[in-house]
Amino acid sequence: MLSITQLFYLFAILFSALVGGFLPLAKPKEVHGSDGFPRGEAFASGVFLALSLLMMLPSSFSIFREALPSVEYPVSSIIAVAAFLILLAIEHQAGKVVNERGAQSGQTDADVAPAIIPLLLTGMIAAPSFFLGMALGVSDGTQARLIFIAIILHKGTAGFALAMNMVRSSLTRRQAVLLLLAFAIMTPAGLVLGGVARDLQPEWLPLFKGCVLALGAGTFLYMGTLHELQSAPMIEYCKKPNCFLIMVSGFAVTALVRWLMGEAHRL
Repeated sequence: MLSITQLFYLFAILFSALVGGFLPLAKPKEVHGSDGFPRGEAFASGVFLALSLLMMLPSSFSIFREALPSVEYPVSSIIAVAAFLILLAIEHQAGKVVNERGAQSGQTDADVAPAIIPLLLTGMIAAPSFFLGMALGVSDGTQARLIFIAIILHKGTAGFALAMNMVRSSLTRRQAVLLLLAFAIMTPAGLVLGGVARDLQPEWLPLFKGCVLALGAGTFLYMGTLHELQSAPMIEYCKKPNCFLIMVSGFAVTALVRWLMGEAHRL
């Protein structure tokens, strides 16, 4: 049974994704030249980095240390790196298929793109979204709130970007709406799974939580650095001084919250 707070997270994330995708689908002619929200993406990248390296990965280390005291091998790091590399491999392969389909169709960016392109892009973003939802489901307190804020910052802009690609493709309006709904429910689905596992309190819960936090750390690290590859916010937007400073501010704010959490635990 999800708590009231978790239910709030679930509906807020769902609402954010749907609102982000609403404008391109409702007014396709008005958004063809839009660049999205570069400052929001830059700030989210900084938050992702701090959550990954300062909160989720250390938490996973701590959990594995308590659950498996005789194991000195950095299991958390292996899981996080595996998640990072798997997502990178998925994006490379999906990007390759997108480029090949685009070349075969002989269409330019201004023309209608094949339907496979938004389908693949949705899958590329949906997979990490599910992992982040699981991480939110097994977390609590300040850590859960920060993960929620990071997801909200990304979910709306991701929904907007996906809907833009849907509008520019050969998908019908009904197909685009269904695809956007599929993307929107991925994070809530992960949240529900993580929350149910946490409520059941099975013997393997500590190991499950440690694995999920490590997966989330690798996912956040990927989302903050290489997600979308050449179009990644860290590359595309942060080359501008103002966006770079905004990214650093996102990291600094999250790092400060992490420090305050540590100080509070000592009191």
